Formats: sequence, structure tokens, C-alpha cells
Amino acid sequence: MYALKTPAAEVALALLIVMRRGSLRAAEETTGHKYETISVWLKRAAAHAEALTQVLASDLHLSQVEIDEFWAFVQKKRAQLPSRTKESTGAAWSKTATVASSLQVLPAP
Repeated sequence: MYALKTPAAEVALALLIVMRRGSLRAAEETTGHKYETISVWLKRAAAHAEALTQVLASDLHLSQVEIDEFWAFVQKKRAQLPSRTKESTGAAWSKTATVASSLQVLPAP
């Protein structure tokens, strides 16, 4: 996600609201950005995450479950970062689109 005029933190917040509330309008009301703009960000993030997932699957020969575990690990480690570091991590939020689009439900053991 390059060449955006909006700071990455604002884009990440808008996409997080869309994921949590399932509504572009909710993100628009909360952030003040137009829902059309947020929709473009969402599509760009999904394309970026899909490309990264394809690299993980094809180049590293990971299964879908291993890829989901990778993203869960990234999310866990990112949560442990100080908030100041989180703000400067750039496009690290792109993982959310992959997690949401590739989530698999496994049967209980």
C-alpha cells in the first residue's frame, strides 16, 4: 500500500472498524473519510495480502493452516510491541485482510 496521501495509522483504523463492525458507513462516521475511499483502501489491502499469501504458499510451500498460523504469530508479536513502535510499522495491518479471507474452521480435537 504505497503512495497513499493518508497516514497508514488512519487507514489501518478505518479498515479495523470495517472488520469489527462490518460496515463501511461505520468507518466513514468514525474516521471522517468517505466510504468510497475506505472501499478502495480495503480492496488494495486485500490485493496486497493475497499476493503475500500466494508467495507464502508457492515459494515456501506452506499449507493454508500454516499460513494462518504465520499471520496469528505476526498478530501476537505485533500486540507485544510498544504503541509507539506499532504506529511506525507501516503496512503491517495488511495481514488482517488475509486472516479474514483465509480463515478456516477446524474441528475440535
